[in-house]
Amino acid sequence: MPELPEVETVKVFLNNNIINQKIFDIKVFNKKLRYEIPSDIRSVLITSTITKINRRGKYLIFLFENEKSLLVHLGMTGCFRISKEIMKRKHDHLMISFSKKKLFFNDIRKFGFIKVYNSKEVLLTKHLIHIGPEPLSNDFNPQYIFKNKKNITIKSFLMNQKVVAGLGNIYCSEILYDSFICPKKNVTSLSNLEIKRVIKSTKKILKIAISKGGSSIKNFNISDESVGYFKNDLKVYGRESLECKRCKNEKIKKIIQNGRSSFYCIKCQL
Repeated sequence: MPELPEVETVKVFLNNNIINQKIFDIKVFNKKLRYEIPSDIRSVLITSTITKINRRGKYLIFLFENEKSLLVHLGMTGCFRISKEIMKRKHDHLMISFSKKKLFFNDIRKFGFIKVYNSKEVLLTKHLIHIGPEPLSNDFNPQYIFKNKKNITIKSFLMNQKVVAGLGNIYCSEILYDSFICPKKNVTSLSNLEIKRVIKSTKKILKIAISKGGSSIKNFNISDESVGYFKNDLKVYGRESLECKRCKNEKIKKIIQNGRSSFYCIKCQL
């Protein structure tokens, strides 16, 4: 599933290509996603202009001049592409037509969704209202973790969207490796120094990943462009039984936490 760096990369791409574009037509090819595409999406958005696209956690928010919004979640395989012609592909669900280009939404596994809201209400929906602070914001700081310590592992803490927005399996493993902390360690046992390292590593890893277009794991792509170069920088994720790039003495170990894989070095991460 695309995490914060991938969704941020998609947001930047869309902002660079469709902002201030007026919608001339919308066609729904297959309304069956996690939630069905709203039947009134065309009538609500036709002739309206996209003014801005924001990201909140793993969600995209399209803002329109008529005070309507599209809330988009990419699910596991959702992606956008832009074409000058109507070139429909298998698994395309939606096409938005502008004067000189078309925007397609494709989702093979259909876990993504597209919903229409009033712009003033979108942040108050069930999908967004309980999401924690953005990890790159000043709100995600040592004091925040001190205040919200829970009797769970640090990996589970970072993965919880109500605690911090947008992090998933890939980046949590990389963040904890960078901060020298074992994913099995309980949040309540973290020292002040360790908490500061987690905050610092979170911002560091995410910024690097965003600068490299995220990680091309499985189906992540944007309009057929080459993205996802951070996969070349992964230190632990997907490297089970390979040599630790830091200590050179241990092999990366894989464990299962809450049904998800965690990767770490037993020597470097204590």
